[in-house]
Amino acid sequence: MKILYDHQIFTQQKYGGISRYFFELIKRFDGINNSCEVATLLTENAYYNNKFDPKVKSFFSGTNFKGKSRIVNSVNKHCSKSKISKGNYDVFHPTYYDKYFLESSKELPFVVTFYDMIHEKFSGQFESLRRDGEIFEQKKKLLEKSSKVIAISETTKNDIMEFFDVDAAKIDVVYLGNSLQNFDVGNKPLIEEDYILFVGNRSEYKNFNFFITAIAELLIENNLKVVCAGGGDFTAEEIQHLRLLKLEDKVVFKKIINDNVLSNYYIHALFFCFPSLYEGFGIPVLEAFACGCPILLSNGGSLPEVGGDAAVYFDPNLADSLKIAASTLIKNESLRNSLKIRGIKRLELFSWNKTFKDHLSVYESVV
Repeated sequence: MKILYDHQIFTQQKYGGISRYFFELIKRFDGINNSCEVATLLTENAYYNNKFDPKVKSFFSGTNFKGKSRIVNSVNKHCSKSKISKGNYDVFHPTYYDKYFLESSKELPFVVTFYDMIHEKFSGQFESLRRDGEIFEQKKKLLEKSSKVIAISETTKNDIMEFFDVDAAKIDVVYLGNSLQNFDVGNKPLIEEDYILFVGNRSEYKNFNFFITAIAELLIENNLKVVCAGGGDFTAEEIQHLRLLKLEDKVVFKKIINDNVLSNYYIHALFFCFPSLYEGFGIPVLEAFACGCPILLSNGGSLPEVGGDAAVYFDPNLADSLKIAASTLIKNESLRNSLKIRGIKRLELFSWNKTFKDHLSVYESVV
């Protein structure tokens, strides 16, 4: 059985959970019983790149100029269309929601993954999601034309059925895995002070400003920092917000250079907090489990589904709920140690090997 993946996520992302997910699938094909091809020529993705596949190239790596992303997208889309039109595969799996390939398809089966329903649930609340209204129609068309839909959590499956008229039997739930390992082999912490860890994107539904505002007093009272790992430099608005809270020295941004660095951030944190209003899955939860990092989670979306009994939860709409939960974790070392143990146990339910086997089952079901 041969699977064809397209370019979309490797064009769009340098880092990110979705490109990591597809990379973990791609590297598990043995080329004997099952093989895959990735219809991508140019990418700066941190996972699927020239070091992994010599056929792909970077395009002026590290340099940004007007029109660069358009050129890369155009070249990669042409490559994907060409591969799709030849039909030399058993199942096609697009890596995001652009329906461009429907005109090139030879009516061979395709499977699409739905990661979340953030646009549908929050477009009325956040302007950037409202502007991206086309994605709703794209999803609708893919649901209609696809042979199977993979949802990365039961929450996502239920949300798909809430917003679209689709048969539940068409949707298979396949959980994601974790790529991070505990690299703590006597390594010193990269950050000496006690800190709470925040990982990744901070915009809009990720609820970062709410999180910082809710715990501002706790940071000052307990001489704690918040380390924001990844997600880019602070914006002017974020800097102003931190100044108003008198937290300029308490909240710091750190780059994620590689998995070793990210692992170090998790390992030495007092705890990791994920205050998001909604997640379709939440890979950072598994990363924290793998690194023995206690977790404070929003009860939004799929997070309780993934975190189970290995996290403390709060309502992401109520500042007092977050403040009380955070205060409990700060003061209760016994609870933090208990969460570490439960997290390691909980992680046994999730692995990329299982994710890969479950994908093969879905592919086989449509051939």
